[in-house]
Amino acid sequence: MVGELSTGIPALDRRLDGGLYPGDILALVAPPATQSQALLYQVMNERPTLYVSTLRPEESVQRDFDKHGGIDVSYRIETTGNNLTMEGELIHELTGSRTYTGNSAVKDDPLDDLYDFVESIERSINLIVDPANPLERGDSRDAYNETLSFLGAKLAETDSLGILLCHTSESQPPFRDLTLIAADIVWEVDVVSISKDDIEYQLRVPKNRGGTIITEDLSLDISNRTVTIDDSRAI
Repeated sequence: MVGELSTGIPALDRRLDGGLYPGDILALVAPPATQSQALLYQVMNERPTLYVSTLRPEESVQRDFDKHGGIDVSYRIETTGNNLTMEGELIHELTGSRTYTGNSAVKDDPLDDLYDFVESIERSINLIVDPANPLERGDSRDAYNETLSFLGAKLAETDSLGILLCHTSESQPPFRDLTLIAADIVWEVDVVSISKDDIEYQLRVPKNRGGTIITEDLSLDISNRTVTIDDSRAI
């Protein structure tokens, strides 16, 4: 087994006694209108990454990486085929309906795609799913639970790290509880305050199975290229 895996945020690594454990599943829970993906980019710079996009095409994800300033470590972007589009996800949020036409149709099961991607992991990497919401709204609770179990086993086998970005909404996905049960560690990110010159983000760690318990709420400073913990706000 390799040692602890860095989060890319030194002050957070110190609070976690070195970082995250190989084989961990991390659930990053955040409203969609936050800079939560900056945390993903920070972790990506620590080791090779398989980035699975469930809503956006590869070109859109790559543009975000480029705008961020690029990723310094090798990565591969995969998408879950012709599944739920961003337009379709918006329709669901507004109506609660999964009845789509045209390009918004659910044509393939994204869980099958994710299962294949997980099965391809052969060495220690990050496996990022952005976001997990469409998977948490699938047709079969048992199938989603089975996929999470397979993911956990594969991560442990290869000393890898899994990160599931879980957007919050008024209508939470029905399988969100399974995600949080399977997760070894949960990060909750939210906006605390917004001013003309600053947005203050807060990070809470309500769950860290088998690891250091962090009881403090951490203030995050999220810039265009880096994420740091702003200890000055605690003074």
